[in-house]
Amino acid sequence: MKRDFDWEKIYEEIPLEKMGWFHPVLDPDLKQELERLQIHSGTFLDLGTGAGTQAIELSKMGFDVIATDISHSAIKKSINIKEEIEFIQDDILNTKLKEKHFDYIFDRGCFHCLKENDRLKYVQTIQRLLNNNGTLFLKCFNQNNPEIKGGPFQFSKEMIRSYFEDFFKIEQIYDTEYQGTLSKNPKAFFFTISKINEK
Repeated sequence: MKRDFDWEKIYEEIPLEKMGWFHPVLDPDLKQELERLQIHSGTFLDLGTGAGTQAIELSKMGFDVIATDISHSAIKKSINIKEEIEFIQDDILNTKLKEKHFDYIFDRGCFHCLKENDRLKYVQTIQRLLNNNGTLFLKCFNQNNPEIKGGPFQFSKEMIRSYFEDFFKIEQIYDTEYQGTLSKNPKAFFFTISKINEK
């Protein structure tokens, strides 16, 4: 199914706190993984930052954070929230982050909005942006949301593996929920994915 999202219009017209994916505190699955892995410092890219809440929480924890979103309006609304965070309007499929590299990347809703023919380019870009031993934390809808029509793509675990396995090692997969403002949280997967170091 073709999915087209007018992110500029969405962020122009809807208040941030009314977005279905708005979550004012750190994503609980990311928090769990950071605690499990005892990660307390490093550089983080908050990819598809939206309201900027995840970037803010990571910055409060002491991480050096850059937050990006394809929507200029989203960045405009977020840019003055916290001085320690660099907010950048950016398209991950044609990224401006040519000289940037990160220890960690958090994607809480970008990958599952991409069209099928853009996903491999996304994976290759993530692989390039991560430092050796870097980690992608990926949250996306899973295939158990039959009531959702026309929203983000719903993946199986096998589909995620097929996109990432040539460049990454999947360390953890959790069945979880996508927390937000909807009356019922969509079913989701949370992946911890490590970069296979370049030789």
